[in-house]
Amino acid sequence: MFLAITVLCGLVFSPSPTQATLITIGIEAVVDDVVETGDYLNGRIKVGDLITGTYTYDTDTPDSSTLSGIGRYAHYAYPCGISLSVGGLNFMTDFSPGFPEYFTVWITNNSSGVDGISVRSYHNLPLRDGMSVGTIEWILQDPSETAILSADLPTTAPILSDWETNFLQFGAGSGGSRDGGEPPIGFGVAAHVTSAVVIPEPGTILLLGLGGVAIVRKAKK
Repeated sequence: MFLAITVLCGLVFSPSPTQATLITIGIEAVVDDVVETGDYLNGRIKVGDLITGTYTYDTDTPDSSTLSGIGRYAHYAYPCGISLSVGGLNFMTDFSPGFPEYFTVWITNNSSGVDGISVRSYHNLPLRDGMSVGTIEWILQDPSETAILSADLPTTAPILSDWETNFLQFGAGSGGSRDGGEPPIGFGVAAHVTSAVVIPEPGTILLLGLGGVAIVRKAKK
Protein backbone atom coordinates (compact mmCIF):
# COMPACT_ATOMS: atom_id res chain seq x y z
CA MET A 1 0.00 0.00 0.00
CA PHE A 2 2.80 2.40 0.86
CA LEU A 3 4.40 1.74 -2.54
CA ALA A 4 1.13 2.46 -4.33
CA ILE A 5 0.70 5.75 -2.48
CA THR A 6 4.30 6.74 -3.22
CA VAL A 7 3.94 6.01 -6.94
CA LEU A 8 0.61 7.89 -7.07
CA CYS A 9 2.07 10.97 -5.38
CA GLY A 10 5.00 10.89 -7.75
CA LEU A 11 2.72 10.78 -10.79
CA VAL A 12 0.48 13.58 -9.56
CA PHE A 13 2.93 15.98 -7.99
CA SER A 14 6.27 15.47 -9.72
CA PRO A 15 7.22 18.11 -12.32
CA SER A 16 7.02 17.11 -15.96
CA PRO A 17 8.04 18.97 -19.12
CA THR A 18 4.61 18.18 -20.61
CA GLN A 19 2.63 19.21 -17.52
CA ALA A 20 -0.05 21.76 -18.32
CA THR A 21 0.42 25.26 -16.97
CA LEU A 22 -3.29 26.05 -16.90
CA ILE A 23 -4.81 27.04 -13.57
CA THR A 24 -8.58 26.85 -13.20
CA ILE A 25 -10.23 28.49 -10.20
CA GLY A 26 -13.78 27.56 -9.32
CA ILE A 27 -15.74 30.32 -7.62
CA GLU A 28 -19.08 30.87 -5.94
CA ALA A 29 -20.49 34.33 -5.29
CA VAL A 30 -23.58 35.94 -3.80
CA VAL A 31 -25.49 38.73 -5.56
CA ASP A 32 -25.42 41.98 -3.56
CA ASP A 33 -27.24 44.31 -5.95
CA VAL A 34 -29.07 44.27 -9.27
CA VAL A 35 -29.69 47.44 -11.29
CA GLU A 36 -32.03 47.12 -14.25
CA THR A 37 -33.38 49.28 -17.06
CA GLY A 38 -36.56 47.81 -18.46
CA ASP A 39 -37.86 44.41 -17.42
CA TYR A 40 -35.42 42.08 -19.19
CA LEU A 41 -34.55 39.99 -16.14
CA ASN A 42 -38.12 39.64 -14.91
CA GLY A 43 -36.83 38.47 -11.54
CA ARG A 44 -34.35 35.91 -12.89
CA ILE A 45 -31.44 37.43 -10.93
CA LYS A 46 -32.14 38.66 -7.41
CA VAL A 47 -30.17 39.83 -4.38
CA GLY A 48 -28.95 36.77 -2.51
CA ASP A 49 -28.81 34.50 -5.57
CA LEU A 50 -25.82 32.18 -5.98
CA ILE A 51 -23.40 32.71 -8.86
CA THR A 52 -21.20 29.78 -9.89
CA GLY A 53 -18.35 29.70 -12.35
CA THR A 54 -14.69 29.30 -13.19
CA TYR A 55 -11.81 31.25 -14.63
CA THR A 56 -8.71 29.82 -16.26
CA TYR A 57 -5.30 31.32 -16.97
CA ASP A 58 -1.90 30.09 -18.15
CA THR A 59 1.02 30.64 -15.79
CA ASP A 60 3.38 30.71 -18.80
CA THR A 61 1.71 33.87 -20.11
CA PRO A 62 4.32 36.64 -20.32
CA ASP A 63 4.01 39.79 -18.25
CA SER A 64 3.45 42.71 -20.62
CA SER A 65 3.58 45.39 -17.92
CA THR A 66 6.61 47.66 -17.74
CA LEU A 67 5.72 48.98 -14.28
CA SER A 68 7.39 47.76 -11.12
CA GLY A 69 5.09 45.70 -8.89
CA ILE A 70 2.40 45.32 -11.56
CA GLY A 71 1.84 42.21 -13.68
CA ARG A 72 -0.37 42.25 -16.77
CA TYR A 73 -1.13 38.83 -18.23
CA ALA A 74 -3.28 39.01 -21.37
CA HIS A 75 -4.80 35.79 -22.75
CA TYR A 76 -6.02 35.41 -26.31
CA ALA A 77 -7.28 31.85 -26.67
CA TYR A 78 -9.55 29.20 -25.17
CA PRO A 79 -9.58 27.50 -22.64
CA CYS A 80 -8.46 30.62 -20.78
CA GLY A 81 -11.21 33.04 -19.79
CA ILE A 82 -14.10 33.24 -17.39
CA SER A 83 -17.53 31.63 -17.26
CA LEU A 84 -20.33 32.52 -14.83
CA SER A 85 -23.88 31.24 -14.42
CA VAL A 86 -26.77 32.75 -12.49
CA GLY A 87 -30.53 32.85 -12.98
CA GLY A 88 -30.37 30.61 -16.04
CA LEU A 89 -28.04 33.06 -17.83
CA ASN A 90 -24.41 32.39 -18.83
CA PHE A 91 -21.66 34.99 -19.07
CA MET A 92 -18.39 33.93 -20.66
CA THR A 93 -15.32 35.10 -22.56
CA ASP A 94 -15.49 35.17 -26.35
CA PHE A 95 -12.20 34.64 -28.21
CA SER A 96 -13.52 35.39 -31.67
CA PRO A 97 -10.70 36.99 -33.69
CA GLY A 98 -10.43 40.69 -34.36
CA PHE A 99 -10.45 42.21 -30.89
CA PRO A 100 -7.44 43.83 -29.19
CA GLU A 101 -8.15 42.52 -25.70
CA TYR A 102 -9.97 39.46 -24.43
CA PHE A 103 -9.14 38.13 -20.95
CA THR A 104 -6.48 39.66 -18.68
CA VAL A 105 -5.29 38.99 -15.15
CA TRP A 106 -3.73 41.98 -13.39
CA ILE A 107 -1.57 41.47 -10.31
CA THR A 108 -0.51 44.42 -8.14
CA ASN A 109 2.12 43.87 -5.46
CA ASN A 110 2.98 46.73 -3.09
CA SER A 111 2.14 49.30 -5.76
CA SER A 112 0.38 52.59 -4.97
CA GLY A 113 -0.25 51.38 -1.43
CA VAL A 114 -2.20 48.25 -2.29
CA ASP A 115 -1.98 44.59 -3.23
CA GLY A 116 -4.50 43.61 -5.84
CA ILE A 117 -5.79 40.95 -8.20
CA SER A 118 -8.14 41.87 -11.03
CA VAL A 119 -9.61 39.23 -13.35
CA ARG A 120 -11.15 40.95 -16.37
CA SER A 121 -12.96 39.55 -19.41
CA TYR A 122 -13.30 42.39 -21.91
CA HIS A 123 -14.92 40.57 -24.85
CA ASN A 124 -17.77 38.22 -24.02
CA LEU A 125 -20.34 36.09 -25.79
CA PRO A 126 -23.77 37.71 -26.11
CA LEU A 127 -26.68 36.20 -24.25
CA ARG A 128 -28.80 33.69 -26.14
CA ASP A 129 -31.15 36.39 -27.41
CA GLY A 130 -28.25 38.52 -28.67
CA MET A 131 -28.03 41.03 -25.82
CA SER A 132 -24.45 42.27 -25.49
CA VAL A 133 -22.49 41.40 -22.35
CA GLY A 134 -20.11 44.05 -21.02
CA THR A 135 -16.87 43.60 -19.09
CA ILE A 136 -16.85 40.86 -16.47
CA GLU A 137 -14.52 41.77 -13.60
CA TRP A 138 -13.53 40.40 -10.20
CA ILE A 139 -11.50 42.82 -8.07
CA LEU A 140 -9.55 41.95 -4.91
CA GLN A 141 -7.63 44.64 -2.98
CA ASP A 142 -5.60 44.63 0.23
CA PRO A 143 -4.39 48.02 1.53
CA SER A 144 -2.17 46.30 4.12
CA GLU A 145 -0.05 44.97 1.23
CA THR A 146 0.29 41.54 2.83
CA ALA A 147 -2.02 39.39 0.66
CA ILE A 148 0.55 38.44 -1.99
CA LEU A 149 4.33 38.30 -2.23
CA SER A 150 4.92 39.08 -5.91
CA ALA A 151 3.27 40.22 -9.13
CA ASP A 152 3.58 36.73 -10.66
CA LEU A 153 0.53 34.71 -11.61
CA PRO A 154 -0.41 32.55 -8.61
CA THR A 155 -0.77 28.78 -8.76
CA THR A 156 -3.25 28.74 -5.88
CA ALA A 157 -6.68 30.26 -5.38
CA PRO A 158 -6.93 33.60 -3.57
CA ILE A 159 -7.48 33.32 0.19
CA LEU A 160 -10.58 35.49 0.43
CA SER A 161 -10.03 36.49 4.07
CA ASP A 162 -6.75 38.18 3.05
CA TRP A 163 -8.55 40.78 0.94
CA GLU A 164 -10.46 43.80 2.22
CA THR A 165 -12.15 44.48 -1.13
CA ASN A 166 -13.89 41.61 -2.90
CA PHE A 167 -16.09 42.84 -5.73
CA LEU A 168 -17.51 40.96 -8.73
CA GLN A 169 -19.47 42.79 -11.41
CA PHE A 170 -20.97 42.10 -14.84
CA GLY A 171 -23.98 43.05 -16.91
CA ALA A 172 -25.63 43.18 -20.30
CA GLY A 173 -27.57 45.65 -22.37
CA SER A 174 -29.08 46.71 -25.65
CA GLY A 175 -29.00 50.21 -27.07
CA GLY A 176 -32.54 50.00 -28.40
CA SER A 177 -33.52 51.12 -31.88
CA ARG A 178 -31.81 54.08 -33.55
CA ASP A 179 -35.11 55.77 -34.43
CA GLY A 180 -36.06 55.92 -30.76
CA GLY A 181 -38.88 53.44 -31.13
CA GLU A 182 -37.42 51.03 -28.59
CA PRO A 183 -35.84 52.26 -25.35
CA PRO A 184 -32.55 50.73 -24.20
CA ILE A 185 -32.75 47.81 -21.82
CA GLY A 186 -30.11 46.21 -19.68
CA PHE A 187 -28.91 45.28 -16.23
CA GLY A 188 -25.87 45.22 -13.99
CA VAL A 189 -25.02 42.77 -11.23
CA ALA A 190 -22.75 43.40 -8.23
CA ALA A 191 -21.65 40.51 -6.02
CA HIS A 192 -18.93 39.24 -3.71
CA VAL A 193 -17.12 35.92 -4.03
CA THR A 194 -17.64 33.52 -1.11
CA SER A 195 -15.54 30.56 -2.29
CA ALA A 196 -12.48 30.15 -4.53
CA VAL A 197 -10.69 26.83 -5.04
CA VAL A 198 -8.31 25.35 -7.60
CA ILE A 199 -10.01 22.74 -9.77
CA PRO A 200 -7.63 19.85 -10.63
CA GLU A 201 -7.04 19.07 -14.28
CA PRO A 202 -8.89 16.01 -15.64
CA GLY A 203 -5.63 14.06 -15.90
CA THR A 204 -4.89 14.60 -12.22
CA ILE A 205 -8.39 13.52 -11.23
CA LEU A 206 -8.01 10.35 -13.34
CA LEU A 207 -4.68 9.53 -11.70
CA LEU A 208 -6.16 10.01 -8.25
CA GLY A 209 -9.06 7.73 -9.13
CA LEU A 210 -6.85 5.00 -10.57
CA GLY A 211 -4.50 5.25 -7.62
CA GLY A 212 -7.37 4.92 -5.17
CA VAL A 213 -8.61 1.77 -6.94
CA ALA A 214 -5.10 0.29 -6.85
CA ILE A 215 -4.74 1.03 -3.14
CA VAL A 216 -8.11 -0.56 -2.30
CA ARG A 217 -7.31 -3.69 -4.32
CA LYS A 218 -3.90 -3.98 -2.66
CA ALA A 219 -5.46 -3.63 0.79
CA LYS A 220 -7.98 -6.41 0.09
CA LYS A 221 -5.25 -8.93 -0.81
